[in-house]
Amino acid sequence: MFSCRAAWQRCGPLARRAAYRLPRDVVQRRPMSSLPGGSGENIVYALLCGGAFVGGVSYAYITVTSDNARYNERLSEIRARPKTEWVPKPWPPKSKDEEEV
Repeated sequence: MFSCRAAWQRCGPLARRAAYRLPRDVVQRRPMSSLPGGSGENIVYALLCGGAFVGGVSYAYITVTSDNARYNERLSEIRARPKTEWVPKPWPPKSKDEEEV
C-alpha cells in the first residue's frame, strides 16, 4: 500500500504534465470513397462470412446425422468380437535374471 502511494506521488505529476501536452484540437479525418473499407466491401465480407458459417453448420449437421448408422454398426461389431477371460499377472513380477535361469 505504501509503495503504491509513493509511486503515485512520484509519477502522478509527470503523468499529468504528459496528458496536458496532448493536442486537443486535432482535425478529424474523413474516410474517402477511394479508400478500402467502404460500405460495399463490408457487405461482401458479411456475405462471405455468413455463407461460410451456413456451410459449416450444414456440414456438421449432415455429418452428425449420417454417422449415426455407422456408429451403431461399429458398436455392434465391437460387441460381436470374442471376449477372452482376463487373467491377472503373477505378483511380484519376475525379474529378467530369473527368467533367463
